[in-house]
Amino acid sequence: MLRYFISREFLFTILGLFTVGIVVYIAIFFWILPAYTRHGDGLLVPDVSEMTVAEAENELKKKGLRPMRADSLFVEHLPPGVIIKQYPAPFTRVKPKRTIALTINKSEPPMVEMPNLVEPSISLYQAKAKLEVWKLGVGKVTRVPDIAENVVLRAHYDGGEIQAGTKIPQGSKIDLVVGTMKNVSQVLIPDLAGYTYEDALSILRSIGLGLGSVLYNANGPEEAIGRIYSQNPKAEFGDSIRVGSAIDIYVYGSEPEENEGILVEEVED
Repeated sequence: MLRYFISREFLFTILGLFTVGIVVYIAIFFWILPAYTRHGDGLLVPDVSEMTVAEAENELKKKGLRPMRADSLFVEHLPPGVIIKQYPAPFTRVKPKRTIALTINKSEPPMVEMPNLVEPSISLYQAKAKLEVWKLGVGKVTRVPDIAENVVLRAHYDGGEIQAGTKIPQGSKIDLVVGTMKNVSQVLIPDLAGYTYEDALSILRSIGLGLGSVLYNANGPEEAIGRIYSQNPKAEFGDSIRVGSAIDIYVYGSEPEENEGILVEEVED
């Protein structure tokens, strides 16, 4: 047996099998498969975007391809009935008789619900972003005196105020009424009771008022320490105050020392 494996006959057998394997490999991958798959026999997909359906279908058929109406969307700036998308993409190489899926621009825009732009209060920038999510746009922006600086107060469409949830065509422009502190001479007195000093300062600044005297009462309840319990002038319903005025506040707790919260190091000469 060993003599056979080292004989010339065995060597020729191995060489013969190797040669046959190479021939089979070449035949399969260079002759049979290319012939079966028509390798190299491809067509370039033409660009039919913004053509009418009839024009696109005719162009694809002339190239030996099969058009198929797959979907429809609405794009505002394009004419109705034109091609807005195709798959495979333009200039892709495909095999003859390949199906090309076409997306057509709708003749009528779909209806969408008007989003709520008033409650809770949102800024002009936030309203614009919210409208874009619903595929709507901002029309005319009118600014009116109001303490709500840059906040949307009302939304108008087609000449009248529009309520959230109303169905309108996609792409519609919404006119907005936005508040501005400009020319505002009076603002409502805010009720600061229960707020901290820092919160009150922020509220007052946001509506154009200042902070007057800060008076402390060390005899207040423990759970209310650091909280405002009274103010001057009072926040009576409907009362207003001139922009730039100051409001005094009364806070439960001990008056902080001048350097409270600051590390002071005494250095001797």
